[in-house]
Amino acid sequence: MKKLAIAVILAASTLSAQAATELVVNGNFETGTFAGWTKSGNTSLSDIISNTVTSNHTYVWRSGATGSPAYISQSLATSAGSTYTLSFDVFNSATSNTSFEADFNGAKIYGFSNEVRNWTHVTLSGLVATSAATELKFGARNDPSFLRLDNVSVTVSAVPEPETYAMLMAGLGLVGFAARRRQRPNVG
Repeated sequence: MKKLAIAVILAASTLSAQAATELVVNGNFETGTFAGWTKSGNTSLSDIISNTVTSNHTYVWRSGATGSPAYISQSLATSAGSTYTLSFDVFNSATSNTSFEADFNGAKIYGFSNEVRNWTHVTLSGLVATSAATELKFGARNDPSFLRLDNVSVTVSAVPEPETYAMLMAGLGLVGFAARRRQRPNVG
């Protein structure tokens, strides 16, 4: 009985500890290049630099675009109807003529203007893809200084196979049967 209960608990924990699949290429910019990213917009002051703000980030995207934003984007391999989580770190030291935005699937999902941000970790869940390819795009403008971005990640949890659910249900059924059998009074 105890072994069966342990097996059911292990099966349930396997379902809840599903591995996440990373979709972003070079999201931490550790190549020191834009590998995996496409630059667009006002790219004159858009580069990958060795970070000088904190020791937590080795390389970052730095944008000091003036007048109009610089953009970086990637096309992610997604599944229509699946739900994704985007996370990233952003830094901004200026309070005027600055803007930042994150777009997923052509829609702005996060942004700010003229706000100082020490390194801020942002997590956005529940993003739904509508096709097999989804654009992830960041835009930044910072006329008096530079905005920085790092640790970009988009993940989707793996969907358990139907056989996993079947095994879990069978295990729970056996545990219920064994528990009911133990409760019966011994007649005889």
